[in-house]
Amino acid sequence: MNTEEVDALNEWRRDGQELVWRRYYGPWEVSARANMGAPFTGPSELRIRLNVGGSGDEIDQLMEEALETDGIPASLLRQVPFAEIKAQFRAALSQQQDRAMNEPWPVPKRCRTDLDYALLVAELARMRSTGTTAPQGELAARLGVGKATLSERIKRAKELDLWDGRRLTGKATTLLNDWMNERKEQ
Repeated sequence: MNTEEVDALNEWRRDGQELVWRRYYGPWEVSARANMGAPFTGPSELRIRLNVGGSGDEIDQLMEEALETDGIPASLLRQVPFAEIKAQFRAALSQQQDRAMNEPWPVPKRCRTDLDYALLVAELARMRSTGTTAPQGELAARLGVGKATLSERIKRAKELDLWDGRRLTGKATTLLNDWMNERKEQ
């Protein structure tokens, strides 16, 4: 399954659990990676590399530019719009969180698979983020199960490394992203 989603407008693409920003400056490719599950809202990697390709004439021109700079030029570092990259990542992350806050997750009445447990804890996290005063009780009532049963399911989600007690883990987010991508393809 291809997990890349390209957004040419703001130069971001999705790569699994990360958003990747990329822009070309002559022969140089600059990219930044930001993990959507990280406890901070900014990139965790910035990469600059020589990116020479294309037709023979393009290769010759780009290699000539690279040779003139004798490696990564300081002027390139000053051109990287780092504040813009951080702001765009925060906006992309906010859009995803807004989606999570507005649409209830389709939690099955019985949890059998890792995805079922991921849907359960995703809905619990959504309910908590919307200010629900007793999310476990409300979710248990919605599913028609007792609070003890729901607590056991949440405990099982922790054992499956889908929930850390406060938020979804990377494993849960990957399962949910894959599930959403499959639904889009149908």
